Amino acid sequence: MIENVTISYFKYAVLASGFTGGDRQEVYSSSVTLFIILGLTLFAVIKYHFGKNIQEAIHCLFNYRQTQRMFEEHRESDRQTAILSNILFSLVVGIFVSIVLPFFGSGPLWGSYTLSVPIFSVAAWLLYYLKSQVWQALGSIFMVQSLSKTYIYNMYLANRITGIVIFPLVAVIPYFSEILVPYAIYAVIFIFVLSYLFKIFRLFQIINAQNVSLLHFILYLCALEFLPLLLFVKSCKILSDSIVV
Repeated sequence: MIENVTISYFKYAVLASGFTGGDRQEVYSSSVTLFIILGLTLFAVIKYHFGKNIQEAIHCLFNYRQTQRMFEEHRESDRQTAILSNILFSLVVGIFVSIVLPFFGSGPLWGSYTLSVPIFSVAAWLLYYLKSQVWQALGSIFMVQSLSKTYIYNMYLANRITGIVIFPLVAVIPYFSEILVPYAIYAVIFIFVLSYLFKIFRLFQIINAQNVSLLHFILYLCALEFLPLLLFVKSCKILSDSIVV
């Protein structure tokens, strides 16, 4: 029988935060620990085998020209780093959504973290995959393939760094004391927001560099940034509310 890891459900006074109070006990199955160990393995491989690539990727967040250079070089080590770090990002999103839902009064899908984490991880991967496909299609239709490919690269670049940065925080949330859990959750959400704002800013840089009109920039934001995010949040809410025990 699967051994359970139990943490006490914390009492949080600020009602506007969205956390529910009470003396509930939130039980995480050992599968959560296994997923965290899997993430730790990916994290270690990325850090020790592709540490230099990650450092360059972080520098690219602050240097658009360096990003362009990395994008044009197409190095094999960058491709391998991208694959592993994108897998880590999807896994971290799945873990985070699954373990945080109970703190907002919901629960894992079908009452099982073993199912919930992979489903949300695949959902996160699918969201960005479909988004990249739409970008490629629009690039072909409007003859701006260079713009679409550049933005897709920057989008995944931001995701890669985000996954690496938030993984340590997500990994300790199930084992933190009830006093520290809210701070860890809000820190992760804050990093996600920063990553999202970076993508918007980088999209503006790309469009501005390629002399695309401001109207197109606004249309891209509405169709390819805001709408997918709202759909993902709404889907998570619907799933968590309808598929619980």
